[in-house]
Amino acid sequence: MAGSEKPRIGRFEIHALLGSGMQGRVYLGFDPQLERKVAIKVITHQRRGAAPNTSFIDEARIVAKLAHPNIIPVYDAGLHRNLPYLVFEYVRGRTLRTVLQESGAYPERSGVELMRQVLDGLAAAHALGILHLDLSPNNIMVEHDGRARIMDFGLARFATSMLGDEWRETVTGTPRYMSPEHFTGGQLTTQTDVFATGLIFFEVLTGEPAVREEKLTNLMTAIRSGDFDWPGLAARKVSSEVVGVIREALAVSGAARYRDAGEMAGVLKDIVAAKTARGDGTLPLQFILRRLQRRPEFPAFSTSVAEINRLTDDESNAGLDQLSDVVMRDYGLTNRLMKVSNSAFFDRGGMGVKTVSQAIALVGMKLVRMLCNGLLLLDHGGEKNPALRDAMVRSFITGLIARRIAGPERRALAEEAFVCGLFHELGRNLLVYYLEDEFLDIQRRVQKGAAQEEAEIEVLGTTCAAIGQAIAGNWKFPPIILQAMETFAPGTVPAPRGDGEAERQLANFAAELCAVATLPSPLPAIARLALLAQRFEGIYSGRAPDLAVLLRGALEEFAELAPTLGVQLDTSEFCRRLEALLVEVAPSVPAEMIID
Repeated sequence: MAGSEKPRIGRFEIHALLGSGMQGRVYLGFDPQLERKVAIKVITHQRRGAAPNTSFIDEARIVAKLAHPNIIPVYDAGLHRNLPYLVFEYVRGRTLRTVLQESGAYPERSGVELMRQVLDGLAAAHALGILHLDLSPNNIMVEHDGRARIMDFGLARFATSMLGDEWRETVTGTPRYMSPEHFTGGQLTTQTDVFATGLIFFEVLTGEPAVREEKLTNLMTAIRSGDFDWPGLAARKVSSEVVGVIREALAVSGAARYRDAGEMAGVLKDIVAAKTARGDGTLPLQFILRRLQRRPEFPAFSTSVAEINRLTDDESNAGLDQLSDVVMRDYGLTNRLMKVSNSAFFDRGGMGVKTVSQAIALVGMKLVRMLCNGLLLLDHGGEKNPALRDAMVRSFITGLIARRIAGPERRALAEEAFVCGLFHELGRNLLVYYLEDEFLDIQRRVQKGAAQEEAEIEVLGTTCAAIGQAIAGNWKFPPIILQAMETFAPGTVPAPRGDGEAERQLANFAAELCAVATLPSPLPAIARLALLAQRFEGIYSGRAPDLAVLLRGALEEFAELAPTLGVQLDTSEFCRRLEALLVEVAPSVPAEMIID
């Protein structure tokens, strides 16, 4: 009987409505010719101004190119009542959205495996220049055996034809899984899909969206600013390596993300392989180092630093001319080095220098090496990143404090102490510039009372000191500087013994003195200075008021040096905090001591 016939779309029988979304409706169908179930998507929202058949045929051709175990293939395409439809393999299983709603967050191991499969499928699409641009838990199917399969490349277009304004009019993706460039007018690329994958990965491991805002305007603001629920991820005890993968995928700037799904998948596979192999406990550090190497500016910057250090190594036969040539390749570095060499800081006769070779001869090869490294770090992104510039200001002042504690009568030790203090927090400074989200996360934990190293290990899986030592080792820094990066356990530090121990203590003492100005504490500042003097009594015989005077002298010395470094003191948050500390302790410092 005609009345008992099932409705059809093309030759396909319609058995049930599986769901509907912003793009259209999905039906459970049956193919009578091949006698198999299929999923049929009827596209009800199309690109403005495009003829239905043109839009749908283009889409069908694109999706038909995709053949991968983690992608649901397209079988057929056609028009039904002037609406395009696509016929896909019918997959028995649940959407990832349903899995998360019914079962909650995945354990890390199984969550990583699920996302590895998603990334493998997406990587196959990216390799063909095809984007998804609507990836969400709603269009990832999870079969009964746990296999993940991406469906509905309904917004896919060739990456080479993606033009910001024209494409933006066609975007009908799920806002909660969109990228910052969706909302800011940026170009949509493979890194747009990477961002969506990061959001899904976050949700897989926590059971909650990375952004929980319900209002669209608030949602857009959170995504554009990278305001994600990182504490929620930390509460699940996700390993620092996996958190790092998610952070990199969710970088606000597309250029800071993985290039495509293939690169992200490769990193994830490396982590899995390293975790299953018997390791020496250095996996978190190795992972952080690989992340730094993937930053666009880092390799070239590292090469410049390493070349300077190679030419000034103790075993190098390079002369002044070769080192001068390397320095003069960078006009900004040359200019800064000349200014610093002519400053009161290195006034050794007041004759002045006019060439880089004269500066090297005056200051010394080793000290020029470290000054150049410090100046490169100060210049490297400092204009664009005030936090990095302020961190380098802190490092220079740390070096000046260490030099003052050593005293003018021990000139060789004072110079070594200066460079050890200057680079004592190299790892922290690299974090400020290259892994800012992690740095801010650490700062928040410290402000809430966590110990510095404890917070670093919670966020990074390693310490800033270990990162600094590893990078400095790659850059061929002198061993004494690497040794000075090692911190001391709480309690009184014994008197220095052995080579490099005095420099290490001076660098740590100076760095902890600077930290008094920045770390929260219920104790008065003068009491904290007294405790610090007691902690380092093996190398320092002064009292708390003496430390206040020493701090004032170092700050004034830096004020003289600052113009040659291109630093304005009134813009330095660290200098303002240091000044506030000195104001607080001033009543405890006898007037006769305030003479430098």
